[in-house]
Amino acid sequence: MRVLVTGATGFVGGAVARQLAHDGHDVRALARPNSDTRRLVDDGIEVVEGDVRDRPSLAVAMTACSHVIHLAAAKSGSAALLDDVNVRGTANVVDAARVAGVQRFVYGSSLGVHGFVTGGTLDERSPIRPNTPYRRSKWEGERVAREAYEHASMPVVVARISTVVGVGAMGWVPLARDVAAGRLRLIGDGSNALLIGKPGTGKSHVAKAVAYQATLQGHDVRYVEADTEFARFALSTPAEQAALLRAYLEPDLLVLDDLFLARRISDASAEVLQTIVHQRYKRRASIVVTSNRVVQDWGKYLGDATMGTTILDRLMHRAVMLEFEGKSYRLKEAAARFALNTEHE
Repeated sequence: MRVLVTGATGFVGGAVARQLAHDGHDVRALARPNSDTRRLVDDGIEVVEGDVRDRPSLAVAMTACSHVIHLAAAKSGSAALLDDVNVRGTANVVDAARVAGVQRFVYGSSLGVHGFVTGGTLDERSPIRPNTPYRRSKWEGERVAREAYEHASMPVVVARISTVVGVGAMGWVPLARDVAAGRLRLIGDGSNALLIGKPGTGKSHVAKAVAYQATLQGHDVRYVEADTEFARFALSTPAEQAALLRAYLEPDLLVLDDLFLARRISDASAEVLQTIVHQRYKRRASIVVTSNRVVQDWGKYLGDATMGTTILDRLMHRAVMLEFEGKSYRLKEAAARFALNTEHE
């Protein structure tokens, strides 16, 4: 059979194309201009220049192909780019395959369409909860592929691919370097803690106590007053920002005290918060956050509901959340002083 593989210059697509060629199939790869296709050519794979957004190039690539494995995708970038490549691009590939009369169409989706899953077994009936723009675009791509089957009877297989490792998986290099350099150390199991409650209920005291105990155990800890620190970051030069970001990412434990104390934070502060949470999540490095604001309102204080959801997903995936109640100790102390002064008068 002759198989067209899109995304063959990527890690997964390249492995699929080479395995098919090794098994004796006639393999054709769709590659964008200026892509590095040397390894594909060396393995005897025919390379056709094109792009999933370029319909005429797809018609040429699809010629005489009996099967299509669609793995090309944009994994980052703006929502518009993700939609253009992962949704409309998929529609273009599906249409070209239908016109060419292919025998089977395989769409490479993502297990991420199920969102964060912490237990149990996943199957086709599991809830769909895509929680990032990329994952939503892959779910929309699935919809396009399914419609090709439902409306045009084109044989379609949807493969929800999970995290893949192996030779050439360059995305894991930063983590491997951290491990090799001894920078990857965990506080316990790498869990986070969210301490949420009214002002004066002792959240900061608990956070500082946790930080102090971590230092006694030999861990590297950084404590910052969140809003003040992020405002400082926004006003810093690019070189200073790079140094600050390293200081936020490298410690074993980061304490962000009084997050959203000033309610709405700047766009720059929101971006750095998202970066911190995302990068530390990947390293399983713990964060303790204290805040007077309930988590349901974080999107409002960030000025971006999607960003709020993304940050909370990563923070709360491995987290303990403690809600502090009661009256402010500051107000109680003030009331006691007022009562004492009144008695002396």
